[in-house]
Amino acid sequence: MQQDVIGSGSGSGAVATRTNDDALSSYVGRLVRAREFGIFCGALALFVLLSILTPQFATPENLFNVVRQISLLGIIAVGMTFVFISGELDLSVGSMYGFLAVVMAQLTINGGVDPFLAALTVIAMGAGLGLVNGTITTRFAIPSFIVTLGMLAVLRGAALLTSGGLPVSGLEAPTYRLVTSSYLFGLVPAQAVWLILIVVAGAWLLRRTRFGYDVYATGGNPTAARHVGINVARTKTMCFVITGALVGLASAILIGWLRGTSPLTGEAFELDVIAAVIIGGTNLFGGSGSVTGTFLGAAIIGMLSNGLVLLGVSAYWEPVVKGAVIIIAVLVSVTVRRRQKV
Repeated sequence: MQQDVIGSGSGSGAVATRTNDDALSSYVGRLVRAREFGIFCGALALFVLLSILTPQFATPENLFNVVRQISLLGIIAVGMTFVFISGELDLSVGSMYGFLAVVMAQLTINGGVDPFLAALTVIAMGAGLGLVNGTITTRFAIPSFIVTLGMLAVLRGAALLTSGGLPVSGLEAPTYRLVTSSYLFGLVPAQAVWLILIVVAGAWLLRRTRFGYDVYATGGNPTAARHVGINVARTKTMCFVITGALVGLASAILIGWLRGTSPLTGEAFELDVIAAVIIGGTNLFGGSGSVTGTFLGAAIIGMLSNGLVLLGVSAYWEPVVKGAVIIIAVLVSVTVRRRQKV
């Protein structure tokens, strides 16, 4: 009788061990199959390659500099991820970035407005501009490519008109600059902290909330989403609003960092933002993607730019390399999509 009990206990332990092993294997399998894992491997390979080619690349100071350089790009790209997953595109983010930065500079430097109040103002203005983009796109069934291309031109002109075509600089606001451009523990840039906060919040909103589910459903199959009661137009519009608000936040951080801006700020910046999202594995046709992938995409862009500078490569090669990486990322995305259909 005692032997039976012991044998039974041993068998239970073996079953539990096999169950744990199976669960671990299943988890590892899902991790390896995840699109973000492939992007992470690519980013890691690039990091190792640049570290070998130029030892200065892997120093803590340079790595934090890379994070600082991609922080504002990453913040805006988080918003663009929502837009892409919903099945739309926003080409106006670069011009919006420049225009809101000019407005922020004018309010704080020439208008004497408290910078924290000015920051809230430009964030609200960004959300409002996103609302305009989303409303026109959904209400009048005009492709977002056309709507935001027009907004790109409007806001670039507005930035020039607001600034008179001249740079605006000379912000004196120690407390505000402490929040936007200081170093945590004397090492971590404040911009990096802002980026991490936005990435975490964006990932939570996209993966853990009903709104995030609606975004995926809207981009994956709008007709089916409508049939289950999702307001597709409102969901898409909210994605544009989120993007605009994050553009406003990035503009506010920029002014605290550089103490001013130029009316040409953000010119062609939308290309880097879109590149980060595409390289990060977000589906060009909507329905899939992640904030984590976008963060990795932004990191790849930052490492490429920084590495080329450290290697002494001509600046003219940077857009060539970025363009090649985008094309490769698009080819991979299309290939994966076709295999999934098969």
